[in-house]
Amino acid sequence: MEISGRYDINNFQNGTSLSFVFITRTAFQLFKQPTSPHPFYTSYEIMAWILLAIGLFGVALLLTLWLHRGPSQLPPGPRGLPILGSLHLLGKLPHRDLRALSQKYGSIMYMRLGLVPTIVVSSPQAAELFLKSHDIVFASRPFVQASKYMSYGQKNLAFAPYGSYWRNMRKMCTLELLSNVKVNSFRSMRREELGLLVDYLRDAAMNRDVVNLSSKVCCLVTDMTCLMVFGKKYADQEFDERGFKSVIQEAMHLAATPNLGDFIPQIAALDLQGLDRRSKAISKIFDGFLEMIVDDHLESKHENKTKDFVDVMLEIMNSKETEYRIERSNIKAIILVSIVYALILFIIITKI
Repeated sequence: MEISGRYDINNFQNGTSLSFVFITRTAFQLFKQPTSPHPFYTSYEIMAWILLAIGLFGVALLLTLWLHRGPSQLPPGPRGLPILGSLHLLGKLPHRDLRALSQKYGSIMYMRLGLVPTIVVSSPQAAELFLKSHDIVFASRPFVQASKYMSYGQKNLAFAPYGSYWRNMRKMCTLELLSNVKVNSFRSMRREELGLLVDYLRDAAMNRDVVNLSSKVCCLVTDMTCLMVFGKKYADQEFDERGFKSVIQEAMHLAATPNLGDFIPQIAALDLQGLDRRSKAISKIFDGFLEMIVDDHLESKHENKTKDFVDVMLEIMNSKETEYRIERSNIKAIILVSIVYALILFIIITKI
């Protein structure tokens, strides 16, 4: 066995480094050896067996460490598989599967979903511990791939982690959009929109036309939301050629579809299900529409009109005296939540 002349054996401080050189050199020579006419094993077969043995040894070592891990303070739960955890125990109706598991392991159950440690709570008393007694500890949502594209990197109220940013955004939305003073300031607008709906229904009744009342009520809610948040109503064609409802339904479907990258983060970049690619496409549609809204408000900021929520946020963004620190992406993320909530209501009521 020969070591290349450029290596000085005195430079190796321990046997480990020296052994590594020997093995590497030997393996390199095996590949260079000419195969005999009738070898029992070729050099490639020898290397394959060596790699297989190393792989099996590594798997056996990991399984041994996993099976003989020390006691922990975690709640009882099913013993999961390596990598997959307990994902194989959940079927098409995961809420029923979790209920069946909770009857076996208790109202507070620990399980791994992929590589993500998860606590499942199945009783009012246990839920109170998490939602009231220790609510700050569990206030933040776990990161999911969909939130990266649908909420501008978790900048809206639905996905933002609990902290000063989330508290300030909630305070701003409460004072500038949801307070009694703000809600009452749009009373005349609501009365006008409701009057338009009543006039439409009266004309339809006189003409004996069939009316989808659920759809009309939801359109009323959507228009009111747009007027309160954006200051004007937008038609479906201004959003996307598919319309509000179709795009929102696809966004909801993508957000609700289990993503392997959320449970095994190491493979998230591979996008095996194509969900990230589709989420990016949907986010571009949203972003184009939201950019149009922000630009419209910037162009009309000097006009004498009633200020809507977007106007208030733009003033906050340009002010150095306010306690809030927001950027254009924050404004778009908060606007998007308002659109989605209004259109989710549209979809739910339409199905009733």
